[in-house]
Amino acid sequence: MNFWAKSCALLGLAAAFSIVSPGSPAWAELLGHGGFVKGVAVAPDGKRALTGSFDYTVILWDLPEQRALQVLDAHQASVNAVALLPNERAVSASDDGTLRVWDTAAGREVAVLEGHEGKVQGLAVSADGTRAASAGWDGSVRLWDLQALEPLGVFEGHRSTVNAVAFSPSGEQLLSAGFDLTLRIWRVSDGTQLGELSGGAVGFTSAVWLPDERHAVTTQVDGSVRLWDLETGTEVAQLGEHPEASAFALAVSPDGRLAASAGTDRVVRLWDLETRQPAAVLDGHLAPIWSLAFFDDGKKLISGGADEVARVWDLEQGTEIGVSVASGARPLSDLATADPSLERGAEVFRKCSVCHDVQPGASRRAGPTLHGVFGRPAGAVADYNYSPALTDTEIVWNAETISQLFDEGPDIMTPGTKMPIQRIPNAEDRAALMRYLEVVTE
Repeated sequence: MNFWAKSCALLGLAAAFSIVSPGSPAWAELLGHGGFVKGVAVAPDGKRALTGSFDYTVILWDLPEQRALQVLDAHQASVNAVALLPNERAVSASDDGTLRVWDTAAGREVAVLEGHEGKVQGLAVSADGTRAASAGWDGSVRLWDLQALEPLGVFEGHRSTVNAVAFSPSGEQLLSAGFDLTLRIWRVSDGTQLGELSGGAVGFTSAVWLPDERHAVTTQVDGSVRLWDLETGTEVAQLGEHPEASAFALAVSPDGRLAASAGTDRVVRLWDLETRQPAAVLDGHLAPIWSLAFFDDGKKLISGGADEVARVWDLEQGTEIGVSVASGARPLSDLATADPSLERGAEVFRKCSVCHDVQPGASRRAGPTLHGVFGRPAGAVADYNYSPALTDTEIVWNAETISQLFDEGPDIMTPGTKMPIQRIPNAEDRAALMRYLEVVTE
């Protein structure tokens, strides 16, 4: 059996694997963020997913339906990493220097964990869900009690930015990866540094401990993907690389047989950790990829990118899976017009539909209803908790002002608003959205 037939057979891809041509649109996606999707996490049962974004928000998804359930908006800067916890809770890490714990059922913030003196880039949660570890640009690794919601310790030793942290399967040790060219191993109980591994001439961007409690996989700025023996402190193998690209994202399947990496080359690369060979390439993102997570016993993968979407992959088929219409968009079949621009406008509205509904009498989402928006003063929907940036403005919403909002961005037109930073730079897309909104919000 030749190399590619063998590696594809491993994943069940030999007969059905397909690669989307670069730049072609993908139809299966979690669409709703207004910025890079920096963090992704999936519940063990595969029913819920969590994403964090450069737009400051965290979104909880019904993964089978690819439908947003909650938009969690309290961070003051980019959300870089997220994790789901037991009992319908979650935790996120941000450029605002904090970790925030959420009640995902109620859609509210439970606690703010402060201590880092800079951006928090990496986040890990112990297998039992009781502790979190965070990696900061202040050079520290911090340990947190997720039950008492308080700090447990600070691990110092890195000489610059720490980008990633990972618990060992037993939860007794931590692995941290930094721009100072080192991997460091820590004893959780007292913060003692147990080992230090050198990565050569470039910094580490991510690290994941394998289930065998001994090995780890890393990615680096030069695009390399490496396997390490943490007991001997040596590199076992360079699995491969992302040619002429940097690698940022990394995940390992629950059984430890498969690794996935991604970065600025816009593709997900899969690696067979038993043969230490490439297994497959998943091509569909239109921009660099920042985050990855396996689920469904390693049969599926979710990836988050700078194209503002998270994509869901069936690794047995080698294809994206999902639905194509967001629940907030009004079906075109309900509209009493055949205007061809409406189809494009409805597609553009998919991103808006995560936060806004257009139906009369609909329950409120993260944002106010858009029903009747044309001619309405900004900040005028009753019982919605607007930011002062909107209640203190004299803006009246119409096709011109809404188009301006998405041309310039909320942060420019209404500085201080809590609306996620979303833009629609294409004038034709904005025009199609205005036509769609004029029809469906009447």
